[in-house]
Amino acid sequence: FYNGLKDIFNLYAHENYQFSTKFNMLAELQLAYHQYRLYNEKYVGTDFTVDGLFLNPRVGLNYLINSDWNLFLSYAKVTREPRLKNYYDAAESSGGEVPQFETDVNSNYDFSKPLVKPETMNSFEIGTGYNTRNLSLSANIFYMLFSDEIVKNGQVDRFGQPITGNMDKTVHTGIELSGTLKLSNNFNLTLNGSYSKNKIEKGSYFIDDNNSIDLKGNRISGFPDLTLNGILSFNSGGFYSQLWLKYVGAFFTDNYDNNLNEYLIRVPGLTDYTDNRVEEYFISNILVNYQFGAEPTFKNIKVFLQVNNILDNLYAAYGIGKEFFPAAERNFVAGVKIGL
Repeated sequence: FYNGLKDIFNLYAHENYQFSTKFNMLAELQLAYHQYRLYNEKYVGTDFTVDGLFLNPRVGLNYLINSDWNLFLSYAKVTREPRLKNYYDAAESSGGEVPQFETDVNSNYDFSKPLVKPETMNSFEIGTGYNTRNLSLSANIFYMLFSDEIVKNGQVDRFGQPITGNMDKTVHTGIELSGTLKLSNNFNLTLNGSYSKNKIEKGSYFIDDNNSIDLKGNRISGFPDLTLNGILSFNSGGFYSQLWLKYVGAFFTDNYDNNLNEYLIRVPGLTDYTDNRVEEYFISNILVNYQFGAEPTFKNIKVFLQVNNILDNLYAAYGIGKEFFPAAERNFVAGVKIGL
């Protein structure tokens, strides 16, 4: 038994300055104070407070090339603190978990020096957009540099929750594309996708106090390189239908990338599994609904049917370490919504 407490105080400023009819600047500034406390623990009596003051600026420039095209550039710096359980997973104390703080020569915890640090992201983005009556397109390139990114390390606790830690330096780079085409008065087609590289520039997995594995160059767990989506929708009167197609590329369940077997040769017993890859998958869903008025008794009535995973594919939607989470096979939801 224990109590947890979190206090959050934010100040926020926003400004949209118009230099001319074609050129404007968006600026935002957030000052955030976060404080965690864990107290009244019955098992070992842990009591600590951790706080942080974060300044998060963001600035963006937008230029209208003409009535259809625009070009934008943005920069943002964001700091995010760990969760309370990253400082101390008190629910696991009976299983051997201890507070994640530095200790002195007498093995007493110094609660002013947590081992898990807040992560900081510097994000740079450049993109363009094209908009007409029947066509909307956008493309942007991003570069995100993280210091002390909080990442999943490929292990879970006894409740199935991921165990996390810091990586000294990570980089996320990629391109995002999206577009919507109005095929007719009733049909719309939307496509979007992203291709990215999410890698560890500097970071290690510590086996013990004196031994570690250098993870430089490995891909970060949970990030597929490629994702694609397509939506074809039809709308006529009160009838609406939507076909949604989704592709997710392969990704890893830990930060060992394709090097897991090599690491196992160097460090036998590093993991009790040899498969750390979630394979790519493709799914399709369909939604159909019809809405009609039913006054004076009801405002409206909507009848709907949604079928997910139409092709009944068998796949894992996610994974952490050796734990793979299978997605549902073909399933459906049907119902009636009544507006009062």
